[in-house]
Amino acid sequence: MPRPTRCIVLLLVSYVFTNAGCGGGSNNAPPPPPPQSDFAIAFSANSVNVPQGGTSSPITVSISAQNGFSASVNVSLTGVPAGITTNPASPFSLSPGQNASVLFGATLNSGPARVTATSAQTVFVSLSGEGNPTGACNNCLGQMNLLASPPSFQPAPQPEVTSLTGAPLLQADAAGETVYLAYDSSPGGPIGAWSAANPNAFSISTADNTATDLSTSADGTLFALRSRNTTGIRASDLTLVATPAAAEVETVPNRVAVPGVTLHPSGALLYEPFLDGPAPAAPTATGVHAGIHIGDPHNGQLRLRLYLPEPFAMLNTDGDGLHGGFLTVDENGQRLFAVTTSGLTVVQLARVPLGIGTLNPAAGPASGGTSVTLRGSGFQSRIMATLGGKSCTVSLKDMNMLTLTTPAMSAGPQQLVLTNPDGESVSLDAAFLAQSQAD
Repeated sequence: MPRPTRCIVLLLVSYVFTNAGCGGGSNNAPPPPPPQSDFAIAFSANSVNVPQGGTSSPITVSISAQNGFSASVNVSLTGVPAGITTNPASPFSLSPGQNASVLFGATLNSGPARVTATSAQTVFVSLSGEGNPTGACNNCLGQMNLLASPPSFQPAPQPEVTSLTGAPLLQADAAGETVYLAYDSSPGGPIGAWSAANPNAFSISTADNTATDLSTSADGTLFALRSRNTTGIRASDLTLVATPAAAEVETVPNRVAVPGVTLHPSGALLYEPFLDGPAPAAPTATGVHAGIHIGDPHNGQLRLRLYLPEPFAMLNTDGDGLHGGFLTVDENGQRLFAVTTSGLTVVQLARVPLGIGTLNPAAGPASGGTSVTLRGSGFQSRIMATLGGKSCTVSLKDMNMLTLTTPAMSAGPQQLVLTNPDGESVSLDAAFLAQSQAD
């Protein structure tokens, strides 16, 4: 049985008046009497139950004139929960002596699909429209205000997203300062970003393809967007910075992507779960195996492939990130948590592959001497770094962060090469821009 939604109906009628006075006279004059009422408003009930996908019983709203009032009155319905529609639409007009029957309808949604919290004490909620026979979903990006008492929930009010349809994929960075979204039901995107620094707006961009999975680095500088079996890496300004070639990944016969693509917290590695055969229609999967590709998000080079002792708990209806996320990693990318047919499978990597995430700053004078913070993965004690073939002074902070001091080098884009003591090496072309004094 559909769960009813309880809708509290609030009627808001504005009446504005002004008093004018003239100078002189005593300041002790008594205040003027309050204005007489022009009309009275009444409604047949102060609450109503609305079944999901259905319509409420009507509420009668009536206006009665007082003191000879004869003008029409605008009636607005406020405080209506997200997903509730009214007929007639608010606001509407009534003349004295008239009645209006108001009906409330509830969109048939299957409920929250993805939820992400922000540092601004708000929570974004992606609602699914799969309970609707048409599969359509309107106002499917909701926003909860945790500062209100009690917390309030409404369609996300940012004008850039109010007209978008479909359920969006959502994920925030670790601090809740940035939220990325992508709509999987609309070919061509769009994709968007929200920032706590500007909470009343989204940055929106049109993507090339329909999104099916989304993951964000912990610092919010990068996010991964999967579409049509390809995972692209985008920057915080939504621009595409890399589309890793996946030739080694695609060598797995009958490979099926599993929702749960995950970026290393630094953005240095991309974890992609897969099955080597079709997902079953019902538990339990037989004859298929689960694995995880760990690759370089900049060029798609396979850094590690591992297989799990049992398949992911994916069904053939779990085709995108709205239906499940079957993989996540810890703060170092070393422990992997997979939802498999028996429950939770935890994998501890003996060694995290060496990887390059982001450089800050990514440009500096060719004369050298710039202190650069490098976030990545798998850094070991006595790691070495070169820029443009020149050795850098390196100070290791932890396995995911180091600082390096740039050497003197020629102007232009410079390749960064990292080498661990065990001989493992990784490179990133045009990682740092050496600027001449003229620049």
